[in-house]
Amino acid sequence: MRIEWSHVNKVFYGKEEGDRFSYQRQAQTGLLDFTASLKQGVTVILGPEGSGKSTLLRVTAAAAVPDDGRITYQTHRSEVHVWSKSIAAMGSASPMEALRQRIGYVPQRKRLNHDTPLDESLLYLAQSYQLPQPKKRAAELIARWGLAGVRKQPLNELSRDVAARYIIARSLISEPPIWLLDEPAHGLDDWGWQLFMQELTRRRQHGITVLATNDLELAEAADHLLLMEAGSCRRIGPRKILTAGVPDGTVASWYRTMQTFSKVKTRSP
Repeated sequence: MRIEWSHVNKVFYGKEEGDRFSYQRQAQTGLLDFTASLKQGVTVILGPEGSGKSTLLRVTAAAAVPDDGRITYQTHRSEVHVWSKSIAAMGSASPMEALRQRIGYVPQRKRLNHDTPLDESLLYLAQSYQLPQPKKRAAELIARWGLAGVRKQPLNELSRDVAARYIIARSLISEPPIWLLDEPAHGLDDWGWQLFMQELTRRRQHGITVLATNDLELAEAADHLLLMEAGSCRRIGPRKILTAGVPDGTVASWYRTMQTFSKVKTRSP
């Protein structure tokens, strides 16, 4: 399996402060000529705030369209799919539609505004993906993520820690070969953290997992590291090789070293 980004650019527009009647739309760079590739295993994306981590995951999950460049996915079955602006313009006829359901995505903002009961929500999702035995699949996830006690509770009434577990469980409904997570530890209690780490271990040999985080403890679970800066890929490689150059061999020490180097480089003439 492989994901390859080729010269991907993404600009988005945010509201700039103004008076109550007007505002300016300010262009912000999310990705700038982003080029990299990764393979099976757990890849952790690191980088300072605003470096493009969330934008990269959104575009890779096909939840956003790149302005330029392309993303190529090669699956277990040697199928090749491409996501680009021209592919997105095809709409529902896009060949990416088949892959969308095989990408699990956990966004950074974990909001649940629906009053649908938890079990019905998972069942509906399983049915919409046309999974075999959808009731069984929904029940499996409810049991695995400790949601049985709240299975009849409306989604918008779930506590923060339960909602975080539900959103992760939901992303796994189709047993996706590609799993993308943006700050997955946010909102998890100790039990949720343990369940998540077990899932991360389980999936290590069964597909591509990419997670963006500022949690350097979680980053130690990486097989590969991808360091972003200003929307571009600064470094990428196996964790063991990249961290071999720091005394204690930890991701935290390596990351601090890289950030220090970045500041020196930025201030140089």
